[in-house]
Amino acid sequence: MTSTTNDLSLADLRLFAQQTLTMLSEQDVPDTPEAHASRDRVQALAGELASRLDAPVTIGVVGEYSVGKSLLLGTLLGRPDLLPVEAAPSTGNITVLELTRGAPGRRTTVSSTTDITFLDEGRLAACVGAILGELVATVDARHPQLGAREMLGGYNPVTDPRGWAPFEAWYPRLWPSGTGPVAFETISAAHRDAVTELCRIRDAALGQQDLLGKPIGVATESIRAALVLEAARRTPPTAPKRNVQPFDMAQLKQEKTAPDALRRAFPLIERVTQAVTLSPDHWDIGGLTAEEHTVRLLDFPGIGAAGSYGRDTFLSRRELVNVHTILLVLSASRAESKGASAFWDMLTEDGRQPQALANAALVAANAFDLAKPPALSQYPEGPLPLEKLLPHAAEVNGIHVYGNKFVAQREDGIVAVSSINAIRAHKLSYTRTSAETHDRIRAALNDLDPPGTRRWEPIAARLAAADPGNAWTPRLRAYDDDGGITRLRTLIVQHVRRHGVAQKLERAQSSHHKLARELAVLRGHVRRAGGGRTEEYRELSQKLTEFRRLLDRMLPALHALRADGLPGGPDGGPDTQEAGGRPPRRGETAEAVRDEVFDWREWQELLGRAERDRHHLVPRSEPPSSQGIRIGLRPGRAAAAARTAAGSGSGGDGASADSTEAFLDKFRSLIERRTDEGRDQLRAWFENWVAYWREEFGPLRAWMEDEATDAVLTELFTRLRGSAQKADHQLNHLWTALDPVTATERITELLSAPGPSAEEQEARFPARSPHALPWHHRMPLLDPQSEERERHPRSVVQLRQNTADAAARLVTEYLGRALARIEKDLVALYTKANEYLPTETEVRPPRPSFPSASAAHDGAADSEPDQPIDVLIRAWSTD
Repeated sequence: MTSTTNDLSLADLRLFAQQTLTMLSEQDVPDTPEAHASRDRVQALAGELASRLDAPVTIGVVGEYSVGKSLLLGTLLGRPDLLPVEAAPSTGNITVLELTRGAPGRRTTVSSTTDITFLDEGRLAACVGAILGELVATVDARHPQLGAREMLGGYNPVTDPRGWAPFEAWYPRLWPSGTGPVAFETISAAHRDAVTELCRIRDAALGQQDLLGKPIGVATESIRAALVLEAARRTPPTAPKRNVQPFDMAQLKQEKTAPDALRRAFPLIERVTQAVTLSPDHWDIGGLTAEEHTVRLLDFPGIGAAGSYGRDTFLSRRELVNVHTILLVLSASRAESKGASAFWDMLTEDGRQPQALANAALVAANAFDLAKPPALSQYPEGPLPLEKLLPHAAEVNGIHVYGNKFVAQREDGIVAVSSINAIRAHKLSYTRTSAETHDRIRAALNDLDPPGTRRWEPIAARLAAADPGNAWTPRLRAYDDDGGITRLRTLIVQHVRRHGVAQKLERAQSSHHKLARELAVLRGHVRRAGGGRTEEYRELSQKLTEFRRLLDRMLPALHALRADGLPGGPDGGPDTQEAGGRPPRRGETAEAVRDEVFDWREWQELLGRAERDRHHLVPRSEPPSSQGIRIGLRPGRAAAAARTAAGSGSGGDGASADSTEAFLDKFRSLIERRTDEGRDQLRAWFENWVAYWREEFGPLRAWMEDEATDAVLTELFTRLRGSAQKADHQLNHLWTALDPVTATERITELLSAPGPSAEEQEARFPARSPHALPWHHRMPLLDPQSEERERHPRSVVQLRQNTADAAARLVTEYLGRALARIEKDLVALYTKANEYLPTETEVRPPRPSFPSASAAHDGAADSEPDQPIDVLIRAWSTD
């Protein structure tokens, strides 16, 4: 089946899901385990597609633990105390907030009943299996003497008839006595923490009574126990013992017993759903919910919190694949976050392409109230370009660098926020928080500037004067208004209106791709059961022709990598985009490098000195004075005076515009930074390329993975190539080519090649260094004609041009070498694959040893009646 999902609307996909389910009710499936398993996968994927089509537009709030997600989310909704907010990591379960619009004049309220969904047995087994599998792998790699793989490999206590007994017999080995095979102190605490979490899950699973897989309504007053992690505890000094305390639905529903029962049930809870009625006076969401698609927020547990190690990751991974918009909360004071990156990695696991993911992301840099504007004594007044601010404002720089990594330079997707500022600006109540949290919020409020103070306005105005379109001016002004909370709400509304339906369609398209692949597998089982060899080989011919067609699209673009151009127009064009995007163009990079060199202030300073000189030559610098009374500097001016001297080129022998040393330092810094940026751009292009082609090859990969397909391919290739060994080699090569991810390790290795060395940089620098330039006071006087030639502004312009050209050549040569290495390996892989594919005339079934009885009837035996699955696939294919 040819996938044409990009042309299908939500209504089309809904019809396709319905027709697929109808087909399954009519289709006779071959009575084999493989065919029945394929039928079940088709049914599950059709259900997933229908579910994604009917789901509300979902905004997932994610981030590392303790970045203030829950307080920010509550503040966003007008109730800072809506969710548990503690100093330690608190949110331990996924919380779904279903939003509806309330009446004007009413405050934001939460329904009196909250729905809890428990893991069913299958998901509980998957969760335990994920944690236990990683534990076994890491322990066995580090300490094979402990026998983790030997005793627990392939074992799952939830589904194994032996229950938890094998696990309980093994895990005390992580708490060895002095005579154990491994010393206590050499065993990682992380291994013991994982065991502790598994023991908590075990105790809850053995204690629950008929609750797995069931939803239950619980009084909202009691729900905090289902959300708050236990206080972080040290790794237990001895092996945990069973602590099974039974609990049932009756205990969960009773007001007195519910909190304790919920604490015991905590490890088994999959999600908590609360209905929130929003005050339109605080945030009017009518524009979102008035549409066909409703909206919900998901508050995810922070990755890495003590007390929850593998379970939160498992639950988050399952839910994130259905999220449409991702609100990533970073700490303004430490924007680089392993937890945020961990969530990002999970988001890519369902086949999202990097650009689609970047379009779905918003970034909130939280706790911006802790950031202070820099003094900027070097730039005391006047327009302030952003690049001059960033080195002196750590928080702004961190947000600018790391925030943009998630939104792919889409600056309107980032906002600086402070829950504390917003609480004061909107007079929000936080009385229902714990006493400790209440005191912390009150103390933070006392630390704020006096009301009406606009802390960041002077810098915002100077940034606007330098660049009216810069993203930081509105960002800083929005923060000064009310802690950025109104801007964040507006950003969410605009994003959902603009992208919500498209992102919902993208999630549905992902399900459709998987469903189309599985339908092709199921059709293969149906056809093979019919016994028609001609039909089997006809499908084989179609698939191999499709493989060749994709390679014919890919290879020209790969060949063009070295030539710094791709087919499809000057910028790559649509053909290039179809072939996986284009890498950074060396011509564009060279221009950017030259522009940066031309912007160095030293050139302007030298040319300015020439303009002010009566002979219009670059005047010589003056040597340091050694006569007369030495003029002192007032307190605090020494550093500023040194900078002024260096900038003006007067006095001293340090690096300045009068010495090549200053230019060489900047030259080296630029080369290193630009080669690093080029390497990052190449890596980003390759990741996009891999994601694109993995998606394109997906149906063929699924088809080739099928055992029956493998059998007929082996038969064909063995017959064509003359030996089973050659057939196996070529089929393995084709299988490798169908999964571009296999090239990742090799390309990463190629991209790790170092940039130009310091020696190479100095050798290519267009002047000797360290060396005084003609206008330096140490240079000997020449005759007037030579002086005029050497100190003429043309010398500055020529040095500037030569320096820019040398820098551009060094950077682009590095990019060219990297691209050439990548092109060589990828072209070799896919050219061979193209050579190994049989021609269309070669793909035919083996000759029968004697004429068949049906041969005289013009191939009547090959004419088979259409099956329901054939009708469905033909109806939705453009072939």
